[in-house]
Amino acid sequence: MNTYQNHPLAGARDLDTAFNKLWSFYKKYFLGLYLISVAGSLLSSVFVAGIDLSSLQTTTDPAEMLEMMKGFAGPYALTILVSMVLGVLLHAWVLEKPAGEPGFVMSVLRQSLVALLPCLAALIIFGIITVMLISVGLVLLVLPGLFAAFYMMTVGLFIMPVALAETRNPFEMLSRSFRLTHTNLWSNMGWVIVVILIMIVVAMVLGAIVMVPFTGSFIKSITNPEEAGAMLEMTRNPVYIGLSALTGGLVTPVMPILAFLLYFRNRGEEVAIEVTTENDNPVRVEDLYPPMPERE
Repeated sequence: MNTYQNHPLAGARDLDTAFNKLWSFYKKYFLGLYLISVAGSLLSSVFVAGIDLSSLQTTTDPAEMLEMMKGFAGPYALTILVSMVLGVLLHAWVLEKPAGEPGFVMSVLRQSLVALLPCLAALIIFGIITVMLISVGLVLLVLPGLFAAFYMMTVGLFIMPVALAETRNPFEMLSRSFRLTHTNLWSNMGWVIVVILIMIVVAMVLGAIVMVPFTGSFIKSITNPEEAGAMLEMTRNPVYIGLSALTGGLVTPVMPILAFLLYFRNRGEEVAIEVTTENDNPVRVEDLYPPMPERE
């Protein structure tokens, strides 16, 4: 297993350092991350465009509606697969790009292909656990449900870094992700929450910019319920798809970068703990004080 000790995202100890490293990495390697993100978004949009949700408004027959929804299964599955491939590629790029070794593009593709199926299996298991925990939390109270959501979101960030840097076993990936999360549980969750809140604000601003050419359709769908289908048609517009991909590509790389910031930070602290505890002659309390003079 490569230690990646010199990786530019390694060594963050506090939120300020983490943000500096995240922003520096984002700027330096922006072009590759952006192109992968935009390409993945455009490819996903091609499959999503084949899903005609407005057709559901034309029928009230449950059986017919169910048949229509079955027809959406294929495009949705392809969209999820493209998103999965995009996620693995971005994580592999973040991990391997700083090394700058010859043929690193092939190395990224090879790692992505090898890690794809194990990651998919781990994420399916992880998704089932997440739904169960959040559902139980929401049934009890809203706050436990929110805590469960942020907690599992934090755990989920470690899955792909672990898959690319350590193991391909889905169960080991999950158990390792939980251990890394609990190395600094509260600060890990705090970093994730802060970054997500910032991303939500940025995404809202970018979304508003994308909506400018379609303001008429948006207002029409709000003021007239009969025109609600205009919004669905708008999402299939090539101009809207293109603008969404170009703006979404600005935000998409942030989470893979954050994932490796957290991964290197918590793995580094685990190593530090192992080094300080693996000692044949551990320090005793009495060793911290000077010896008492012997009585005559």
